[in-house]
Amino acid sequence: MTKLGGAEAARNVRLDECAEVLPGFSVRGRLTHDPEGTHQVVLTRHLTDGEPYSYLPSHELRLTPHTSPDSYQVQSGDVLFMSRGTANRAWVITSVPENTIAPVSFYILRPKAGVDGGYLAWYLNQAPAQAAIAGIRTGAGAPIVQRQVFQALAVVLPTPARQRQIADLGVLMAREARLRGALDEATRREHLSIGTTIINQLRNHYA
Repeated sequence: MTKLGGAEAARNVRLDECAEVLPGFSVRGRLTHDPEGTHQVVLTRHLTDGEPYSYLPSHELRLTPHTSPDSYQVQSGDVLFMSRGTANRAWVITSVPENTIAPVSFYILRPKAGVDGGYLAWYLNQAPAQAAIAGIRTGAGAPIVQRQVFQALAVVLPTPARQRQIADLGVLMAREARLRGALDEATRREHLSIGTTIINQLRNHYA
């Protein structure tokens, strides 16, 4: 392997060389919580953009599948990819209860040896990959990324150690962005409050 700037060069590979791409589980009817359900379901609302997913008790949404869900179960290290719509984001799974499944709106990416799920999720969320994904979406009303085409997506794959470094940096950057966004929103509300106070004072002064 050649060296670039003192570091091992990355390889260009297909997505299906990095991970097995599995479909999500098709649920009949509306998703409603069944306290006696045998399986936990991961939904988009449980996920934070750019950050790994860890199950919380507040995420509880259980059901009993109508068919065997074994092929659709997710585990630590897997990556969930939103295959429907135009927000085709990816999240690595860090912890889920036993018997957790992902619905059909996701593809389950199971990384192969030497591939870090956190890096793979980060890579799929970056602008070059997102542009390539947008180019393979089909359908207008309900766009979908077809699995067969998605599996051929190009992925730049550095060494496992470098993958881990990049994945960790990506999480820190996502958290920084979220904190900055919260600070900007708090500042905006404070400025609006100050403006309202000033106007009320002016009105009272000239009343």
